[in-house]
Amino acid sequence: MKRCFAVSLAVLLSCSVAMPVLGAGRRTQPVRHDRAVPTGTKKPTSPEQAAAQSAGQSPGQSAPQPDASSPAAAGAASPDAVVLKGLPAAWAATVLDKPAPPPPAATGTRAASDSPHDKNGRTAKSSPAKTGAQAGAALAAAGAAVQGAAAAASSQARILIPTPAGVGLAAFQSGNRFIIVLDKAEAMDTSALRGDGIFSGLTVTTLPDATLIQVPLPDTRALYLSQQVEGWILGDKPPPGDYGDRRVINPRKADDGILYPMRRPGRVLSITDPASRTRLLVGTSTTDDGGILSLRSGEGYDVWPTTEGVVVAAWSQGIGLRATSDGALLSMDGKAFPDTGAAVYASDVDFKWLGLRDLPLPELAQRFRAATLAAAASEPAQRFARRLDAAKAAFALGSFVEARGILTVALEDDPEEATQPQVRFLLAASELLSGNRQGASLLEGPWPDNQQRAVQLWRGLYLAALGGRDTEASHLLARDFGRLRSYPAAVRDTILPVAAEEIGRYGSQEDVEALGKLPAGAPYELVSAFTQLRSGKRKEAYAAFQKLASAKDPLVAEKAMEQKISLDLANGSMTPAAAADAFELLLADARLAGREAAVRLLQADAYMRAQNWSAALGAIDNALTSSAPTADSVTTPLLFQTLAGIAAQGAKESDKKALLYDTAMLKSHLPILPPGEKKAEILAAYGTMLQGLGLPDDAAQAYSDAIPMLDAPDARARAGEGLANADLARKRPQDAVTALTRTDAPDLPDDIKSARRRAAARVALALGDQAKALFLLQGDTSPQALDTSAGIHEAKSEWAMATADLRIVAETAIPQAGALSESQQALALRLASDASQAGDHSTLDWIAGLVGSRALGGDNDRMFRLLTQPTDASVATAAP
Repeated sequence: MKRCFAVSLAVLLSCSVAMPVLGAGRRTQPVRHDRAVPTGTKKPTSPEQAAAQSAGQSPGQSAPQPDASSPAAAGAASPDAVVLKGLPAAWAATVLDKPAPPPPAATGTRAASDSPHDKNGRTAKSSPAKTGAQAGAALAAAGAAVQGAAAAASSQARILIPTPAGVGLAAFQSGNRFIIVLDKAEAMDTSALRGDGIFSGLTVTTLPDATLIQVPLPDTRALYLSQQVEGWILGDKPPPGDYGDRRVINPRKADDGILYPMRRPGRVLSITDPASRTRLLVGTSTTDDGGILSLRSGEGYDVWPTTEGVVVAAWSQGIGLRATSDGALLSMDGKAFPDTGAAVYASDVDFKWLGLRDLPLPELAQRFRAATLAAAASEPAQRFARRLDAAKAAFALGSFVEARGILTVALEDDPEEATQPQVRFLLAASELLSGNRQGASLLEGPWPDNQQRAVQLWRGLYLAALGGRDTEASHLLARDFGRLRSYPAAVRDTILPVAAEEIGRYGSQEDVEALGKLPAGAPYELVSAFTQLRSGKRKEAYAAFQKLASAKDPLVAEKAMEQKISLDLANGSMTPAAAADAFELLLADARLAGREAAVRLLQADAYMRAQNWSAALGAIDNALTSSAPTADSVTTPLLFQTLAGIAAQGAKESDKKALLYDTAMLKSHLPILPPGEKKAEILAAYGTMLQGLGLPDDAAQAYSDAIPMLDAPDARARAGEGLANADLARKRPQDAVTALTRTDAPDLPDDIKSARRRAAARVALALGDQAKALFLLQGDTSPQALDTSAGIHEAKSEWAMATADLRIVAETAIPQAGALSESQQALALRLASDASQAGDHSTLDWIAGLVGSRALGGDNDRMFRLLTQPTDASVATAAP
């Protein structure tokens, strides 16, 4: 950005309105004041002309050099200008860590200030000002401080401006100066103003009813304000926290003018701009309400960008700004005046990018027709610009599909124009309100730094439509909810209910307070019901939802019925299965309302509560394939929970057919899961299920995919054990050794250590090291360890030891009654065989009694009966 010198007013104000409101390096476009000024006053076009006009001279005359006490020095202009006259030279106090005398004031740029009303509403009178001797003493003290300053003093990026409670403040940039106006004459405690570097030229000017602080800006960096208990912090870096989330002032039409709302407004002052000598009306705020985002040019006035408060450059003498309990009120001759949105829309996004205008519907329709005709008759060189105007006019009229169509055709002919931020933004907003969320994804950005704060509102609308980031969306919408109220009716009626519902459903208490008094109608009654529900008034909310379930608005009725079913499920008056059936009956209405995916997911939740995992997975699949699917951030957690339930169910499944079905469901959904710890856990369970189906190759692949995504040592160790078992089943003992080694970790839980020792023992056995295997299993009485130990003893023909191990296993594995499974039958036959080899008749009698008359399948039964038939020795032992 060019430095601001004594050039034309257009160039000067291109600096003066380039406000560092919310981001580093933030600048607006150069300003052109091309409107006619009412009442016959010619608008100044340069600093020299502005100064000449304020002194009553013609633009071509040279301005005389006023002395410190002359009216000209005070910026006296026309009789209607409310400025102080006859002020002495400004008192400047600059106290620095590395002090330097303040730069001499440029001739003709001393500021003057006046408050039209005192705190009681009476016309303010000038109070005695400081004398020239006092000013000289202050400057001398500053010069002396330079000589005594330490050369190595640290640079301060932030300074404190101490202000008592109730003092109003406004801040803005004019030319190459950052200006802070306090609505009270404050004798600053200069010891609290510390700084060097960019703040070395800071000056404080006290006036009878105001204090003016000026910071010369050596470059294009931004300055930031934040309020604390002691006052205001001014810095050249954003304060801690999200400065981009700071409040801004969103003006709105009122009965008697344009209201710039503030929570605790201060006084309204009239000052002469130190840079351009323009008469400025300054509305201050006593709390951090933010400022105006963009320049607004109206008939006879400009509303400047500000960091805090409201600043109006009044070209017409009829323009006035006065303080009210709700904020600063802009009016013409004390009354409301026609406005096409110039003052209402405090953002380039609304006013320029979307082309919104504060006009009645017939005039908006006429504007659209005129823009369409102009586009049709335009020359090739002007074709895209005229089509863009037509798209904006269609958008402001509420014809969002038509706006999208016009812009799409225009970009097909001139695709290079898509690089313009305003074109991309208009297209994205049109896509959003046409129901195309994918096309609306452009609203995520990136956008120019100086527009980041202004686009938050529409980004919030996009996130609300997308779902899954509702807390963020509701906060973004609440911050600028007042802007939506000022939109043309055709646009407002479309998006205001959406924004209000998002805030009512998901916003914080502070966000909900931003709703204020909502309009009448069923959509806003639904919002009230949500706010009642979130505030703990469940009975009142339930009654409201029950009433709205029969509303004429089908969308409202469907949403209310959703909530009624959900509340019935939550309070236990409806079972999960019954709730799932109720959501099924609601699907037809939900499909018509464009909410099929939302109802499907509610149904999935009901199925999950009933642990009907397969039905829940089916509902999620239907939600994912609906015409307007929900965001992945919503469906993915439900999908993980459902697949984890299926995996847990499969781990306990003894029926091969059911296990096969569960495994197939996991296999079909694993590819759509995002990588991470949760997917790895499901993959490991999937591997176990594949092992149970006798598919070791597939199981090994599942474990191998899971291990790299697992961070927890115990989870990695379990997966490593599963992989080792799969490798053993694949006859790859060396691979099993590798799997156990790379997943080992110190301080594993005892149960995991034992399981891994059993796997290591099986590996050692596969490698032929029976001694090592027995050593690893020593003291382990688990069925798995005893089974492996028995196998080693059987291989060594140590039948008595094998029998002892298997009997312990059989005592817990074979039930006293009921049919025996294949594995139980095999265990009984194996124990009988080992006991027969060992001549252990007591064990043979025990297993024969345990099995009893229960038949074993096929040849197993005949072999078991043969092995366990009583011998002469056993009969003799059993005789009395």
